[in-house]
Amino acid sequence: MTYAAHHLVTLLLAWAAAAAMARSRWVVRAPRTGVLIWQAIALTGFASLVGLALAAGLSPYRLGVMPALARFTADVARGALPAGVSVAHVLAIGLGVALTLWVLAAFALTCRTLAGLRRRQRTLLELVARQDPEAHEALIVDHPAVAAYCVPGRQAAIVLSTGTLGLLRAGELAAVLAHERAHLRERHDLALLPFTVLERAFPWSRTVAAMRRQAATLVEMRADDSAARAHGHATLSAALRRFRACDRLPVPLGTLGGIDGDIDARLDRLTAPARTPLLLRALLLSAALTVVSTPLSLFLLPL
Repeated sequence: MTYAAHHLVTLLLAWAAAAAMARSRWVVRAPRTGVLIWQAIALTGFASLVGLALAAGLSPYRLGVMPALARFTADVARGALPAGVSVAHVLAIGLGVALTLWVLAAFALTCRTLAGLRRRQRTLLELVARQDPEAHEALIVDHPAVAAYCVPGRQAAIVLSTGTLGLLRAGELAAVLAHERAHLRERHDLALLPFTVLERAFPWSRTVAAMRRQAATLVEMRADDSAARAHGHATLSAALRRFRACDRLPVPLGTLGGIDGDIDARLDRLTAPARTPLLLRALLLSAALTVVSTPLSLFLLPL
């Protein structure tokens, strides 16, 4: 089987895995494992797509993608390409390189955009927010509608509205704060970054958008688990039900909100909590790592 065929197979496997993950029920019982697998699927899909283009273009060299690309670059520098390298091969190589540069540019722009959004959000909070003894470490914004979110980063902050303080009981407020602290402690913003980058690079892709939505809901569930362990499933469920019944402010861009995601799905799993067996999670992660290592190894190893 040729290099290009191997990359095509792993690309199809990534697509099939994404379809299976979107329909699977176990993933809500192990949200951290689910996020890791979604990340593996995204990396596999992108690496296979780039690898397919490069492998097709570099096929006359009969080497791994990276060794062949180094040989091709040296040949271009000398101005003497092998006889088997046609215009179609060069176009395929250009496509693979362009895809890589496109996603790297999307990564740089996304990081700059998120940093700017969070910097502006912190500046705004310095002007309008205040401390409140009832909310402990959270910043309070005077607004009657419900809002609860965190601003990740080195100067992290948890933000609540006065509407939230008036809505929740003391235990429910503590559970919401624990949810937001889990987002900050586990850096869920970084867990979602690959999907944000891919969505910026490929805004027309429904698959990429679906992956980002699924991963965003899973990190909310992961934060729910942390809050429920500290304050009880019933307490957190009561807070989410109150949120669902009230008018809510939109979460600012670049932040993570405790009332994001599919609230009904989050309530269902809190009402009937269950865990995926550790062995099954380990097997799923091992399978995902095996799949993601395949296109990466094809970049280096000859067949």
